[in-house]
Amino acid sequence: MAGIMERIRLIARSEVADLRERFEDPEQEINQTIADAMVSYASLKKEASSVFDGEQQARSQVEGLQGQAQRWHNVARKALLAGNEGDARTALSREQDLKERLKTYQGLYDQAHEVADTYRRRMAEIEDGISQLQAKMARIKAKEATVRATETAASMAGGSSVLNQRETEADWDLAQAEGLAEAQRVSLESSIDDALAELRRQMEIEGRD
Repeated sequence: MAGIMERIRLIARSEVADLRERFEDPEQEINQTIADAMVSYASLKKEASSVFDGEQQARSQVEGLQGQAQRWHNVARKALLAGNEGDARTALSREQDLKERLKTYQGLYDQAHEVADTYRRRMAEIEDGISQLQAKMARIKAKEATVRATETAASMAGGSSVLNQRETEADWDLAQAEGLAEAQRVSLESSIDDALAELRRQMEIEGRD
């Protein structure tokens, strides 16, 4: 019991980053601690069952004696009001006897109640510890989800940057190709112009002849 509660307190008090440094797999450690806590809780609840039954029986005995004592007290009042002092004394004697017995049973009940309360506190402590561990697990998962979302966003941004760079490179390659094609076209046209001029010159010479 003490061991499991120490583990629960350690995990509950630790920040997520501290848990990652302390444990190789924080989630596995938390899940195992929750499982162990539930086993301890089940065992404690089983033990507490007989304790709670004993407490209830002691309470019933006390309440029963209190009811009987009150009834004899009422009998004594009625007898005294009727002027029957002898019956009143007898009733008061029964009441006193029940009150003496009540002291003993009240003591037994107080003890049983104290033990039962101890079990209740221990069970409540484990329940609260399990809730804290579950909350810690939820925070870890939320933190991991945030990290994954951030990494995904960064990856998408990086991918976009790469795409932009590739697009820029493609535009440059296309521009170069278009420039080369234009240069080749201009060169071809110039060559044709030269050839045409040469043909005219030759024809002029032939015409003179």
